[in-house]
Amino acid sequence: MTAEPGRRTARTVFPAAAAQRSWRQREVALAARIDSVRAAVHEALGEPPPVHGTRERAIPASGERMWSTAWLMVTELAEECVDRLRVRGDPDAPGARRLCELVVDLHELGVELCGYEVERRARRLSDCATGLRRLRDLSGSADLVDHACQELVGRCGFGRAVLSRVEQDVWRPWTACFSDDQEFQSWFAGWIGRPVPLDAQAPETLLLTGHRPALVHDTEHAAVHRPIIIESGRSSSYVVAPVMRGMEVVGLLHADHFPSPKRVDDFDREVLWSFAAGFGHVFERVALMERLRAHRDLVRGILSLTVRSMDEICEAGIDILPEASVGAVAEGARVDPSSITLPVSRVVGKLTVREAEVFELLVAGATNSAIAETLIITEETVKSHVKHILRKLGVANRSQAIAASFGAPRPPVAGRQARASASPPAGQGRPGTSGRWNARQSI
Repeated sequence: MTAEPGRRTARTVFPAAAAQRSWRQREVALAARIDSVRAAVHEALGEPPPVHGTRERAIPASGERMWSTAWLMVTELAEECVDRLRVRGDPDAPGARRLCELVVDLHELGVELCGYEVERRARRLSDCATGLRRLRDLSGSADLVDHACQELVGRCGFGRAVLSRVEQDVWRPWTACFSDDQEFQSWFAGWIGRPVPLDAQAPETLLLTGHRPALVHDTEHAAVHRPIIIESGRSSSYVVAPVMRGMEVVGLLHADHFPSPKRVDDFDREVLWSFAAGFGHVFERVALMERLRAHRDLVRGILSLTVRSMDEICEAGIDILPEASVGAVAEGARVDPSSITLPVSRVVGKLTVREAEVFELLVAGATNSAIAETLIITEETVKSHVKHILRKLGVANRSQAIAASFGAPRPPVAGRQARASASPPAGQGRPGTSGRWNARQSI
């Protein structure tokens, strides 16, 4: 993942869509109906309302409801009513009619809860796909990173989401989105870029080889990194999924339902995994497009420079030797091979694929740091490639390498320069300027 790790745009609270607000209102209505029916059942059975930790723990206090198991509690209540009717035996006994009505109500509520759970899951997957489509419309990898966590919180039903980079034996928090925006500055800002070790038994470590998401039901009894997960983040349960580039894990996505006390479930893991897999493909595509645009601009600059050089050559005056002088050169004059340069295609043909990429950027005038950033390598590696290129081209510096790429003659070495300045042997005189004529005058 090559977007700027230190880049951080202004925080914005991602607004809930109108459809999402409508679903939340429906959840509130269903929660109120569950509480009402449960209270009516226990009143009809003559029992006190259950306390937290009894058989109805699947539906704890309002706000922590596990909608995927709510229908189980409703089914259990209906079975209690039917059992009480069997014990009484007489359908006309006091309270029997009320129990029958409650059984019907519980059955209808159970069907509605099952339907709601199916619709809820389908909606979350649909919203996940919508969020990925929105990310595909972004033009840069930096914008993609900034909006990924916002889509997870705004559309995929999580309270918090954190995107991290994986580097060797650590992971580093990169960017995040919280439903409570003040929480970002309260603790997460201090963790950005800090290394978190990948301990042997940590859920994040298992992702590096398994390439599958992990669900932590209870952070107190799991091998999590407590300083960030529990002490700073106060997370009681979370899911984490790998962001892949090919077969390599390059990032992590964490998510939970904080500040709600609701714990994550298996479906939360599936939603996060779907988003992480899609995000990895989108990020890889955007990064590739950025590299293609950079290479296009580089080639365009090289071609523009070549056109300007050819225009200068075409517009300059050219001196041509007369036939006699040409013959003298052919018979007696010796041409220094060092003054003849290879065409660009043959020069590049000497280089490896990576050296050719470095050479193209070098010719365009890019610095070592710019070459390193474009090719995603270190500056030390760039320097090593440049040394190899200069040695293969037989030049001493970058300027001579650039000149060689455009066919300019290399400067003679000291020994050859001394011989060239000496007087020519007798009988092999150098053609004088008077024997030359200007091409413009003769054409």
